[in-house]
Amino acid sequence: MTLFSSGIPRWLVLLFVLAACCAIPPDLLAHGPNLCIWRDLFHLDACPACGTTRALAAFFHGQFASALAFNRNVVITAPGLISLLALDILQAAKRFFRQPEFGFLFSR
Repeated sequence: MTLFSSGIPRWLVLLFVLAACCAIPPDLLAHGPNLCIWRDLFHLDACPACGTTRALAAFFHGQFASALAFNRNVVITAPGLISLLALDILQAAKRFFRQPEFGFLFSR
């Protein structure tokens, strides 16, 4: 939580992650090295998060079968990422429009 408490808004981080997943081709990630810390620490064959980055990149490029092959958790993580981003942007918009110069929009 240190990242968000230092003043960087969560929506900005989520937007960056979403943009990176949309910009980086899944084929580039599929041939990269395995960087899983948990797999190396605990000598696991695969951890539940292994392949999530590749799965998200494939999902946001419309390659749903590949995304499911990389990691089945993409069914939850991709909509969750989009939902969190939408909620954060909606809350920021509400705060922006509740400022005094926009008070006439919400007067009762």
